Amino acid sequence: MNYKKEHFIVTRENRLKLEDLLSDETIFSLANGTLGTRGHFIEGYGTSDDPITLMNGFYNQYPFRYEENYEGFPQLGQTIVNLPDGSYVKIEIEDDVIDLSHMDLVSIKRSLNMLQGTSYREVRYISEKGYIFDLVEKKMVTSKRNLIVTKLDLSSPNYEGKIKLLSYLRLPAIRYVENNDPRLPNTRKHLELMNIENNDQYGYIYAKTTNTSLYINAAITHDIDFDYEINNDEIIGIHQKNLNKNESLSFTKYTYYTSSLTHKQHEKDIKDIKDMCRPFESYLDEETKERESFWKTSLVEISDDEINQALRYNLYQLSQSASTNYHMHIAAKGISGEGYEGHFFWDTETYMLPFFILTDPKKARELLLFRYYTLDEARNEAKHLGCHRGAKIPWRTINGKEASPYFPAGSAQVHINSDIALAIINYYYQTQDDDFMYKYGMEIIIETALFLLDYGHFKDDKFHIYNVTGPDEYTVLVNDNYYTNNAAQKHFKFAYEYICKHKASLKDVLIKTNLNDEDLSLIKEAYQNMTLLVDEKLNIVKQDDSFLDKKDINISTLDKDKFPLLLYYHPLFIYRYQLIKQADAMLALVLFNEVSDDIYKNSFEYYLKRTTHDSSLSKCIYGIAAYQIGKTDLGYEYFKRVAELDFRDSHNRTQHGLHVANLGGSYLMLLYGILGFRFKDIFELNPVYQTQIETFETSIKYHQTTITINVDQNVLKLEVDRPLKMKIHKEMMEVKKHYEYKINKNP
Repeated sequence: MNYKKEHFIVTRENRLKLEDLLSDETIFSLANGTLGTRGHFIEGYGTSDDPITLMNGFYNQYPFRYEENYEGFPQLGQTIVNLPDGSYVKIEIEDDVIDLSHMDLVSIKRSLNMLQGTSYREVRYISEKGYIFDLVEKKMVTSKRNLIVTKLDLSSPNYEGKIKLLSYLRLPAIRYVENNDPRLPNTRKHLELMNIENNDQYGYIYAKTTNTSLYINAAITHDIDFDYEINNDEIIGIHQKNLNKNESLSFTKYTYYTSSLTHKQHEKDIKDIKDMCRPFESYLDEETKERESFWKTSLVEISDDEINQALRYNLYQLSQSASTNYHMHIAAKGISGEGYEGHFFWDTETYMLPFFILTDPKKARELLLFRYYTLDEARNEAKHLGCHRGAKIPWRTINGKEASPYFPAGSAQVHINSDIALAIINYYYQTQDDDFMYKYGMEIIIETALFLLDYGHFKDDKFHIYNVTGPDEYTVLVNDNYYTNNAAQKHFKFAYEYICKHKASLKDVLIKTNLNDEDLSLIKEAYQNMTLLVDEKLNIVKQDDSFLDKKDINISTLDKDKFPLLLYYHPLFIYRYQLIKQADAMLALVLFNEVSDDIYKNSFEYYLKRTTHDSSLSKCIYGIAAYQIGKTDLGYEYFKRVAELDFRDSHNRTQHGLHVANLGGSYLMLLYGILGFRFKDIFELNPVYQTQIETFETSIKYHQTTITINVDQNVLKLEVDRPLKMKIHKEMMEVKKHYEYKINKNP
């Protein structure tokens, strides 16, 4: 395929409404895995101005209030903290200000260059007096340091006179915004000013979080002379000059962050900003090389232009959201917005991590270490839930402790234990990294299994797990949720077999986890006798032991303006109907697929009709399932919707941040859906016959082998850089260099 540079550039033009500007703040957000900043205007909006810059894992705590406070409930909430803002430069001319509130914004052109890691914005303002001002802003977040570099060019074809630049560094504003959306943060003060300094080269702010005592330092400087002044709790750099007609005023602003999470000497290191005043173009060269390295291993090329660019954007932003600092993980919104308060969920391991395992296993390994280094907190959470052994992974967290105050849709989702274990297993299947398993992976797998073994029980020669909530948060506190049990079965089976095979190498881990032969026998008995319910009359898997007994409801009869349901209906209305928020039983069939074709198809039809897709995690799973059962038109429709959810802001929710799990889900649509890939101990593909996407190409790593995958007119072509054993539609073979296979309608 021919890769064109323009395919790596996302553009938007003349989106002038405030809601579009806020959505585009997300679309044009920049990040390096640790630091993220949204695409706000350097000149500000004048009003409704709320610049957001975030650091992955930099958080504060606040007290929960329960009218009925029970033992074991989390007492403290956690939220990501908006950092001191260095993005704003107020531009004054005589008695006017260049921004949205004081002048007319008549045109805007924006772009994100995914080959350079830069955003570009070109705007034209017209004042009441008819003066025209053209601004060009270029911005990047550098990969190697937490530095934001912003270059601004200002010119006017008809204004001549004084111009004053006021460049700010300030604590974030406290916003007083009422909302009843549990996915959004509440208004609180999170930073306390500790120190503020200025000199003739730069100004900096030193602050700490009010309750967690995390320290943040922020500094600004410029490549032209500014006079830095302190005004209460903010630094203002001032530059004045006379601007002639058609003359360009150009400068670069540098905003640098250090913190107690990222720097051992954060107070000392912040002063390195004085050495960072290099030309924007020199940073551009470095960032271009970083992007070349990323695209070399992560490129996906699809003949469908709309899906192609959206998918490429999704993978780019997914990569920018992932840190390699074990204090950090990937939040539900990455570092593109404050939605879900910057919490880490199961989404990371189930929907996002497969991309990294297959393209950047070193980064995948680092992401998994977050769960290892917070395992003690998970052990404590198990005790809170009345279990005497093992670890319970928190449903939502930043620091490793449970931060969900609503246990029916939070702590009760014990499937997260197996989600994390299965992610480690997937990593192992790809890398065969026994060293990781001995040092880290198996301790997590064992502790999470011991919790589930204690939480569940044997009855009538079957293993049951009661009082749980599956992925469907509209059905809570049920018994024998199919996904929870199926995931636990896979979890237990791997744990048993790996321990038996590597017992000598795991001696220290077995001692640390206090796992004995009796425990091992119980784990084996549990997976061999796991309860997996099937309704013989409907010939479908049962989501749990009571879902099919609930009152049915036709989703189309509900008010179309009252979705997602969780914002408009009492939970007790939702809970008493056969309503599904997102793929639940179908997620088990997609990931594990150990039922007959008839049960698979019948389950798909039954549960799809009752699913609202109120979660962005839903359609990618149903889309994958549609491909697997030959409904390729529906699979393609969902692929397109999943790929474009944020890219086109189809849910009108992008302004709060990217749906990062959905970004990963769009990748799974291709890998799991069309190619039929699943993680196993041997590389295996079961590609489906489909005609909507004629050609696509990608490459992945498996067993230290790079595999280039090309599908053209339903002909699968594989190229490997070293011999690899694999299965294609269950046929075992060894590919030494090239392999070609004709995909049939009914393989």
